[in-house]
Amino acid sequence: MSKSGSQESALQPTVDRRNFMKMLGAGAGAAGAFTIAGKSFASMDEAMKSPYAERNLPWWVKEVDEPTIEMDWDNMEVFPGVHQTLFNPNSWDNPEEWVAARDSNIASTTEKVRDNVPGYSLRDRALADANCWGWGTNTSVKPSWTGPEVQAIDSWEHPTMFYTPEQWGVERYEGTPEENAKMLRVAGRVLGAADMGFVKLTEKTKKLLYGNIRFEDVERGYDPGDGTVVLPNKDLWVICAVIPQSLWMAQYTDRMSWAAANTAAYSRANIYSNRINVFLRGLGYQYYGGDTGAIGRSVPFGVLAGLGEAGRAGILVSPQWGTNFRTVMLTVTDLPLAESKPIDAGIFEFCKACKKCAEMCPSEAIPMDDEPTWGGDKPWQAKGYKGWYQDAKKCYSYMLGGDPDCSRCQAVCPFTKYDEAVMHDLIRISISKAPLLNDAIRKMDDVFGYGEEPAADKSPWDVDHMDIPLFGLDKSRS
Repeated sequence: MSKSGSQESALQPTVDRRNFMKMLGAGAGAAGAFTIAGKSFASMDEAMKSPYAERNLPWWVKEVDEPTIEMDWDNMEVFPGVHQTLFNPNSWDNPEEWVAARDSNIASTTEKVRDNVPGYSLRDRALADANCWGWGTNTSVKPSWTGPEVQAIDSWEHPTMFYTPEQWGVERYEGTPEENAKMLRVAGRVLGAADMGFVKLTEKTKKLLYGNIRFEDVERGYDPGDGTVVLPNKDLWVICAVIPQSLWMAQYTDRMSWAAANTAAYSRANIYSNRINVFLRGLGYQYYGGDTGAIGRSVPFGVLAGLGEAGRAGILVSPQWGTNFRTVMLTVTDLPLAESKPIDAGIFEFCKACKKCAEMCPSEAIPMDDEPTWGGDKPWQAKGYKGWYQDAKKCYSYMLGGDPDCSRCQAVCPFTKYDEAVMHDLIRISISKAPLLNDAIRKMDDVFGYGEEPAADKSPWDVDHMDIPLFGLDKSRS
């Protein structure tokens, strides 16, 4: 980028964190202040001294050296890649089943739209499609493996919005792994992540990457375009971020075409992915990951990062968020990061007694077994952990077959609660410290009616719009 004399003088000898955030678009006002969860900060330095930069777990949640779900690293099976999941018809024993389920979904949805069924009316579908924008192949903002292609324009009249340290004429940002972890947690809250954890890629944890990822002795990773992607053979870390999902929307799970809580979260995840990549680029570091299914097994990474414990439904359960997020977004970087540790909040043990998600699952995809098993005997599953293995084919067939985007297992989970009531925290403490009460707690959850869907005649369109949390997210946790 060419610089005039005045431009040279405007550049600082180093780029401070505030300017990085300002470049990223987080600045607000002349002072470059920005806001996290309603609190304003004048700079990144000030924000990094706040509780948002620390990993402040509730006191009853303890960090542990090993996750509560048992891992067998010697027999850990590397999953081939996102192409092997049930989203791809070629991964089915009979691809025609996938086609039939999709056609059934289209026919069912079309009929309901034409009949103006509540939750499937034209305005419902239009809102669902709008929520989905930003996720999938139908949009230009889907992240690529190496992140957004941001080119500097050598013109003062048309400068790029996103500079690298080299373009600024300075050295890249340097901090200790602990400082870098704090910085990313602050940035993550600005960019859309509810929580963050960090896992270093080792010979063990590389087994959680998809099988189409390979390592080469190159300076930078790349996408050769042959179905594989390449990472540089160097020290790398995985940034694990949970993207919040709307519990307010998910409660209308029978009318998910209206709410589309999960697709809205997926779209925010992809937008977050582009943003965190631009942030890492601005710091002078590499970034890889692409869209929501690009790197590897999100739940195991989330477990190792301490973002939650593995649950009965095969999804991550957080002590603060329950199951009310759509995915663990994974980004690989060479920015040194202090690793976070797995946690034990009593969740895995509680799942043994609860079974509420399995009882409420309309497709019977969630196992009812008391104890976890090693499992992994389906082509869309990978061996290596002792847990409950969801029959994803039943789940997928149900959702695609006429009731799209079912989120019952998330909406009914006893951990998925608005946290404005002190009682909810007391229950979480009890689960962590007094597991003998787990059966009683599950029954109490039913007695209080948690997880019940609103009456069929209760339309979300009739709600006072000021009572709807922004983006549909729970205002007490965002």
